[in-house]
Amino acid sequence: MKTKNIIQNITNGVHEYSYQIKDKKNYTIVLAAFSVQKLDISLSVYLAAPGAVVSIVGIFLGGKSSDVHLHTLQVHQAPNTTSNLLVKTVLSDGATFNYDGRIRVEKLAQKTDAYQRNENLLIGVGSHATSDPSLEILANDVRCTHGSITGPIDPEELWYLESRGISLTSAKQLMVEGHFLSAVNLVSDSQIRDQLWQKIRSEI
Repeated sequence: MKTKNIIQNITNGVHEYSYQIKDKKNYTIVLAAFSVQKLDISLSVYLAAPGAVVSIVGIFLGGKSSDVHLHTLQVHQAPNTTSNLLVKTVLSDGATFNYDGRIRVEKLAQKTDAYQRNENLLIGVGSHATSDPSLEILANDVRCTHGSITGPIDPEELWYLESRGISLTSAKQLMVEGHFLSAVNLVSDSQIRDQLWQKIRSEI
């Protein structure tokens, strides 16, 4: 199945994106924002073709004064559709991130496979994240799951890296890159992956 990548490099402000998926291509939608100050994003994806597949990747790196709000909606309207959402953030220096996401499965969308996950890594003092994923399922033959996790860098992992001769700064950089790895790897285009890594590393 052919993959189509849609990339949104987002700056400050209010942004709304809506996609109607009406074919069986494999879509990857990437939302990426780095060191913004105030940002509000709404993303809606409607899977209207039987067999449609969509991956939604969110990559957010927030620093001082960052205040990011993300709202996502995955609507399965046709049978045998698949959506996979993974949003990852790294927040430092008092940055805040607020996420609410909903998966809706219509009555006709049997055999839906939908997933939604948000992972937030907090660095330093004062950073904060809230996460509110939810499901609305009207069909009776589906597989839908969601989850979220928020927490600081594990000090034991830092100690392990430092005990191997890696500086504290480099150790934190490695852990940030490791945190983003599974999200970046969802992007099939190697050139786009390289661009994302360049941006992440320049902002750490």
